[in-house]
Amino acid sequence: MNIKNNKRYKISSEKIETTFLTLILNHRYEDITISQICERAEINRSTFYSHYDDINDLIIKIESKFANGMAAIFNFGLRRTNEAFIEMFKFVKENKYFYKAFLNIPYATLAEKNIKDKVLTNIKDKHDMGDVDDMNIYYRANFFGAGIKELCRLWLERDCKESPEHMAKLLLEEYTDRG
Repeated sequence: MNIKNNKRYKISSEKIETTFLTLILNHRYEDITISQICERAEINRSTFYSHYDDINDLIIKIESKFANGMAAIFNFGLRRTNEAFIEMFKFVKENKYFYKAFLNIPYATLAEKNIKDKVLTNIKDKHDMGDVDDMNIYYRANFFGAGIKELCRLWLERDCKESPEHMAKLLLEEYTDRG
């Protein structure tokens, strides 16, 4: 029986997600249908619906999984080291199909907003930011996040030719206080 958390259920879920990520490389997500996913994944529609309510549910679950994986690397904003950025670039490279599609979405997704809110809350709660007000933290964090997204997008566009170590060094050099 194909029940949640058994091996067969997990394999089906991975097939659906992988197929969707493959399709999204060449199609706008609005144009992808459940029928296309089922046909390419070689599954029945009932299998799709046993995992997801619809394509939006699939997208939200995929995004949440990757957003949580990325946030965990940085301990939700508490870990900002060279090693963390190297891990981040490795994570992006290992999941390049997702990130090639995700980083080309022109708006912030629900999963991205949720993680960003959690990170900002953690930063404010755990770090003494002196007299920096919440709005300045918000602007700085969003500016930094947008820079990281664009750097990753360009790196993926070049098929990750540079090493994760090189990219982390480049990122940290750019954002280090040169004052």
